[in-house]
Amino acid sequence: MSNEVDNKSNGTSESSLPASNPLANAIRSALAKPAISFASQSSDQGLIVAGGRILASMTGNPAYPVPMPSLAVLSAARDGFIAAVNANDRGRLAIAARDKARAPYEAALRYLSMYVAQHCNGDLVTLLSSGYPAQRQPGAIALIAPSTPGHLRVRQGPFSGQLVGRCERTEGAVLYQWRFATVAAPTAYTVTDTSSRARVTLEGLVPGTQYMVQVRACGNRGSSDWSDAVLAYAV
Repeated sequence: MSNEVDNKSNGTSESSLPASNPLANAIRSALAKPAISFASQSSDQGLIVAGGRILASMTGNPAYPVPMPSLAVLSAARDGFIAAVNANDRGRLAIAARDKARAPYEAALRYLSMYVAQHCNGDLVTLLSSGYPAQRQPGAIALIAPSTPGHLRVRQGPFSGQLVGRCERTEGAVLYQWRFATVAAPTAYTVTDTSSRARVTLEGLVPGTQYMVQVRACGNRGSSDWSDAVLAYAV
């Protein structure tokens, strides 16, 4: 947890947020995944170059210790495709042979991207170290700041000095951030790190003290306003 001054939503786009902004970096990582659609959209030469870059980037890369399919399989599929593309014959049979060689090469790139997606753990830097380009996750990612989360509930945790907060998931939200303060010092907020879960466990609270808890949603175009505060006693 870290202390910070209250920041209201300003409608700032993700692209305009500075690279050093922790919230912007967290959102970028949460949105990133390997671009698996580039294969069908690439020219033959573009696909050959992309495969070479991926092979070079993943060879000996500690983030991807056991690629599936193996890099040997991808390399063999790429070599077969290169041979078909370099054939001088432009007749129907040659074109059919090129398309036939491209299919397993695209498939190898596609399945390998699934392995990368699983092992990059949502970290954009790790993803890009594979040689794959990144694309946005499909789905309901709002083009404006997400709305303020509703139905905030706070209860006592299983251990002393804990409160557990929950809220409804908000359309367009990528991450959630929570803050709390004592009723006696309502402006001295402690703000939590962002999380993809609409749930938080606040720890290290003073038993017998009443706290006010709020949550906001963070998306690719900024953050919502803070929710109305819910009061709860730590025990």
